[in-house]
Amino acid sequence: MKKNVAAGLVMTIGVGLLAGCGGSNDDSNASPSASAPAETGASAGASAGSDGGASGSSDIKGTITWATHRTELAETDLKKYVEAFEAKYPGTEVKIEGLKDYEQTIRVRMAANELPDVLSLVETTQSDLPKFYEPLDDLGLNDKIYFKDYNSYEGKLYGITQQVAINGLLYNKKAFEKAGIAEPPKTLDELFADAEKLKAAGIVPMATAFKDAWTLQYWTDPAEFIYGSTSLRNDKIKTDTPFTVDGPYGQGLGILKQLYDKGYLEKDVFSATWDQTQKDLASGKAAMMYIGNWAISNLVSNGLPLDDIGFVPLPYDNSGTYKGMMRNDWAYAVSSTSKNKPLAKAFIKFMLEESGDYADHMIISPLKDQQQSLKQITDFMAYKPEMLEARSISEDVKAVENKMQFDPFKFIQEVTVGKMQDVFDGYNKKWKSTKTALGK
Repeated sequence: MKKNVAAGLVMTIGVGLLAGCGGSNDDSNASPSASAPAETGASAGASAGSDGGASGSSDIKGTITWATHRTELAETDLKKYVEAFEAKYPGTEVKIEGLKDYEQTIRVRMAANELPDVLSLVETTQSDLPKFYEPLDDLGLNDKIYFKDYNSYEGKLYGITQQVAINGLLYNKKAFEKAGIAEPPKTLDELFADAEKLKAAGIVPMATAFKDAWTLQYWTDPAEFIYGSTSLRNDKIKTDTPFTVDGPYGQGLGILKQLYDKGYLEKDVFSATWDQTQKDLASGKAAMMYIGNWAISNLVSNGLPLDDIGFVPLPYDNSGTYKGMMRNDWAYAVSSTSKNKPLAKAFIKFMLEESGDYADHMIISPLKDQQQSLKQITDFMAYKPEMLEARSISEDVKAVENKMQFDPFKFIQEVTVGKMQDVFDGYNKKWKSTKTALGK
């Protein structure tokens, strides 16, 4: 079920964002790195005890290791959170392990049965979640979080997303002013008209960080908006030809392709990296990017004042109505082999409820009742978009995609720069033969 959502001056996420939405996530977003003034989070209350329920802090002792993908924050903000936790629970120690090649390293450790106590959950088949991860139901958060079904199996929760992101059109207001654009585009025609004005002013209209590929994942949203459901990727299993020019994928990805064909992306997309893109957006060399709201803090850290950053729904058609996509990120998890599960669970609960991580990094908490007052979010919600919550990928679709070595990021790259019909024909052929071979 989906509902139109109205905004308030100060929006409570649990009331204003996802009332009535269902489903869970597919692709994770990158972590932000900039800081903003911290706010006080909710009290964590009781901590998880050794009996699987709640108990006092006297049970929380010892040492754990926390492996994180957020390497850029390991020696700064994350260290600050750990120090605050250790101060609350004397006699505890949390060792931070920042891993640059995070997923590959963790998968090697999974195979060796040597996972750290607390980690960012690396996906596996749903049925294997109990093999690697400890249930987190005893934290008492199941009914308070978004995406609770994404990392659940047989009614038990094994991972809690570390943040929630809204995908939207991020733009530099000063770049718009330079090009003579008074307000963000409200229709698809206006989007292309504004892109032409920006190009004429010597500004890259739409940044993509094309070379890094993962930044393109957001551009599947228009296809799901057009389809009317976030089940688009899973529904591929029902057909031998999921990719058609006149279908959701063709129409949705066609927006990005038109931007490329008209010269509205980076001059040399194959050399456009995320590191440089952040700088270009902050300096006004580039004007827009379709990406998660977490990127707002990255622009601030690169010198763009918060007031000069706009964030609105992407106009994917000319109807004047809007949709928005919410996606989850990496999830907190506790290893099933941890020797100190009470401490590990207490630390996750602290990070979610008390650390101040969300206010520090201008991101959205997975806790539904966490207040969010970032102006860019309230501006976004003022458009009254129909909010969709991204879904997890079904096991059948995973099996086919893995067998055919489907890389969704590479797929978007090829569709953008190639001849769409030829690219779709090639992928449809692989999809059909693989699906048939697997009996799906």
